[in-house]
Parts: sequence; structure tokens; C-alpha cells
Amino acid sequence: MHNPGRQYYRPNLTAAEERALLRRNYLVLMTGQATLGLIAEDMLGIAVEGRPDTVVLHFAVTARTAEIDEDIDDIAFELRTFLADGPEQHSPITTRVHIGQPDATWPGRSHALTYLAKPQSE
Repeated sequence: MHNPGRQYYRPNLTAAEERALLRRNYLVLMTGQATLGLIAEDMLGIAVEGRPDTVVLHFAVTARTAEIDEDIDDIAFELRTFLADGPEQHSPITTRVHIGQPDATWPGRSHALTYLAKPQSE
């Protein structure tokens, strides 16, 4: 089946690489939708990782609080809702929380970033 978006990708992608890129883009889009209105002031970064057996949401936060945990749970719930009727409907969603800056020490930094807070000036 011809994918109309193919013209925008590198022409030498294999079918598996193209599927992986389309999945990544789909997860980024759905995660962005799921976070609308739920990004707390203490959230510094959000990234999504599509593993073969699960979808991992990575969060970088200033501190772990009950409010942050509730917002993370709400984001995961919203993402499950958005994925419910699509190709990822059976993918479990897990969350990983990093306390600190979304720098090179944050495991989410090497995945698809969906949110990165503007650094605060001192």
C-alpha cells in the first residue's frame, strides 16, 4: 500500500524503518494531545518512547509531589484514551519520573521530546 507521506521521508528507508518512524510520529502526536492542560509548572520535560512491548512516558520534574503524580496519572490515562481505537490500543503505558533537569542525565532525553520547559532565569 502506498503511503502518501512517503515522499517526505528518506527514500532509502526500509519498510520496517518506515513503520517505526510512523509509529514514533503517531505516539508523539497522541502524547502531545494527552498533555494539553495537564503540564504542571514543576514539569520540566516530557518524552515518549515506543518500545516493541510498551509505550514509555518519561517525565523530568523539579520534585515528586502528589500533584505531580496525579498529573502524570492523568496524562497516562488521557494517552490510553487517545490510543484506544488505534493500532496501539493494546500497548501498555508505563511512566518513568526523573527528578532534575531534562539534561543528558535524564533518560527521556534520547527519546522523542514532546515538551521541554523554557529554562528559568535566575
